[in-house]
Amino acid sequence: MGHRPSVLQLAFWCLAVYLWVALGLFWLKSALITMIVYHLVLCGGGWLLLRPRRPLRFSITQGGVAAFALAGSFALTWLAMEYAIPLLLPQVLPDVTTRPLDALGLNARSYLPIALYFGLVNPLAEEALWRGRVLPILAGARSVAPNLTQSLVFAGFHVMPLTLMFSQAWLPAFVVFTGGFIFGLVALRTRGLLVPWALHAGANAYLLIWFGRFIGAGS
Repeated sequence: MGHRPSVLQLAFWCLAVYLWVALGLFWLKSALITMIVYHLVLCGGGWLLLRPRRPLRFSITQGGVAAFALAGSFALTWLAMEYAIPLLLPQVLPDVTTRPLDALGLNARSYLPIALYFGLVNPLAEEALWRGRVLPILAGARSVAPNLTQSLVFAGFHVMPLTLMFSQAWLPAFVVFTGGFIFGLVALRTRGLLVPWALHAGANAYLLIWFGRFIGAGS
């Protein structure tokens, strides 16, 4: 009974954030404004509304493991994007198109500040809220189902931008879902956010390098 109000608040908060993302992408047509509003609503609204009994927090005592996770995540993402996925599904990754990216303000001039913002702020904000607060609200039963739920919702928030970049968005959406599930498992196992943040940041760092090729080609 004690968790029901929090879950209801979580549902309304998710709907509000999803509407803001849609507004930024399809009406304002700005990737940077969409991210800023997403993080403001994510952090501001989420921090005020979502109050689990035991939120997960960043802990510097896990710094050594986090450094290893950061490097390992970058390397694994590089291997997946450069070798594994092109070998197994060669028709999917080249689907990134430059026209929708440019329509969102993603071009050679704007890419560096957007990439820096995305690389630095996004992993911190998403881990603090999705794994730090959403997951503890759902994870009262300590089963695999809460982590699956937060992973599905987490991936759902990425579907709209992914459909603008890929004609076959199912693979990147599945990758985001898998990443969210792994980040959730690590957060629950370590009882902290520093290691999942490092995994998230390492993957994002290589993805920014990978997307930069398309930005440069379309400029």
